[in-house]
Amino acid sequence: MFSFVADKYQYELEELERIRFRVDRFLLMPKHEAWLRREAFVRQAFSSTMIENAGISQDELAGAERELSIQRPDVANYARALEFIDFMSGHKDLVIDELLIRQIHWLLLRAVRDDHYLPGEYRKTPNWIEDSGIRVYESPHALDVPALMREFVLAMRNEMHPILKAGLAHIHLVAIHPFVDGNGRTARLLATLVLQNGGWGFRNLLSLDHYYQRNRDEYISALSKTLGPKFRYSYEADPWLEFFCSSVLLEARRLERRLTEWQMTVDEVHRTLKPSGLSDRQIDGLIYAIRKGEITRRDYMEIAAISPLTATRDLAAMVAKGILEPHGASRSRTYRLKIRILPPQTSTPEVEGQQKVL
Repeated sequence: MFSFVADKYQYELEELERIRFRVDRFLLMPKHEAWLRREAFVRQAFSSTMIENAGISQDELAGAERELSIQRPDVANYARALEFIDFMSGHKDLVIDELLIRQIHWLLLRAVRDDHYLPGEYRKTPNWIEDSGIRVYESPHALDVPALMREFVLAMRNEMHPILKAGLAHIHLVAIHPFVDGNGRTARLLATLVLQNGGWGFRNLLSLDHYYQRNRDEYISALSKTLGPKFRYSYEADPWLEFFCSSVLLEARRLERRLTEWQMTVDEVHRTLKPSGLSDRQIDGLIYAIRKGEITRRDYMEIAAISPLTATRDLAAMVAKGILEPHGASRSRTYRLKIRILPPQTSTPEVEGQQKVL
């Protein structure tokens, strides 16, 4: 079983406590928080899948973030599993057991060649990890998996800081590699569940998987350095925990910075547009347009919770004021900003390599 030195992470855990205190106290309108959470959700689903699937491009990720939608079947499966994680993390007395882990895996791989991948079932054949076509890790024998998993879930019931527990859940599930496929994604989902259930989800806006995807080489290196070339019953988990705790801290700092920028953007838009006589719902629509680059009537109806007729009138009024400019035919029409609302030094949160987004 894994061993580690808990005192090594005192600085990271104390700094994360301070960041959590500030993030939990950010004043966000419920609808704005829902937007940010949906963006983080889509980003996490794509990013985690991209770690093992190099066929998903950054452009595809950026497009999904703009549309806040998921069309790819493999990413859609991850999204369903992540919805389950979000639901289960709200259970105060949640117990991490084998059934729960197998349920996560079932959601992740159901309807994807069930006869081969055995969703929710432990593997019955040898397994290993490959990176760039090179075998880098040999997992334990399939006959040992049930006993190793029982021991693993019992270890997860020991008292320890939730961040350390999440990191250990991640590394040890990868070490056992209990399933035919999807072990890495299941491990990342399990770590997310432990963090959120333990009160360290940062309003479910933290996306560690996005950090791993952007720093894939370092992520794989930390796993390999800890586990070695083949399964060992006992190993030191500190090399992985150092990377994991650092990842959580960097992403938490990034989240805090983005929330600050978001709040500054919202305040600036309201200060700038209130004198023009726009309603709060119209300003909310413009905030969405700033964030996404454009807005449709359907978007605006959902944001403002209004009828099609009211949405049409509101958008027409903003066009008449010279704030929005329509593009395209009626059914596919989009509206884009015609004027600069934010001063040049004000920025919205970013999307990697594109625009600023949380």
